[in-house]
Amino acid sequence: MTSSLTEIFANTADGALGVDQDHMITLWNGAAERLVGYTAAEVIGRPCSDVWSVKNRAGCRLCGSDCSPITSARNEEPVEGREIMIHTKVGRPLWLHVSTIVVPGGAPSLFTMVHIFHDVTRQVETEILLGKVQSLLGSEGDLPDGSRMSAPESASPLKVLTPREQQVLRFIAHGESAKEIAKQLHISTTTARNHTQKILAKLGLHTKLEAVAVAFRYKHF
Repeated sequence: MTSSLTEIFANTADGALGVDQDHMITLWNGAAERLVGYTAAEVIGRPCSDVWSVKNRAGCRLCGSDCSPITSARNEEPVEGREIMIHTKVGRPLWLHVSTIVVPGGAPSLFTMVHIFHDVTRQVETEILLGKVQSLLGSEGDLPDGSRMSAPESASPLKVLTPREQQVLRFIAHGESAKEIAKQLHISTTTARNHTQKILAKLGLHTKLEAVAVAFRYKHF
């Protein structure tokens, strides 16, 4: 059965991780290698938690002997899709959306649980950032220093920024990193960081999160 599953998922765009009833990895396709960085030879036969140390948005670790997908599979219950955070081989955080199918084995207690996943890092990080912005602004639109941010467009503080700095601020508001901004604008990462520092200085801000709050208050995104 494992060889058949390997063939089925060999050329899929989404990553595929197969785990047996004992939490041992039995399947790891090419897309999984590209996304996470481990080769199949490095993970096949290892406990799932060694490679797939999963956390949720609250930072709670989800892997272990009583993980909910395995429990659901043993009880012959459907396994719900979910968003998880893992780390790649080089230590980079990676958010994934995971759908799971359970493939029965030769006995009721035997099965292969196949996690099919794709990268949703940008989407999740943007949602987390927006949540922080909403908390920062509060229901009345106040900044942490007590100042209000409800001035009309004609009084927008963003007018002190150069066109390039306004462009960079838009990318920041979308949750882009300095490296991603540099790639989009065909500039160096150092130059992108310098633009960010100038934006903060001109607006009298201290953090990128405050800059995002300003951008959203003045609909600059």
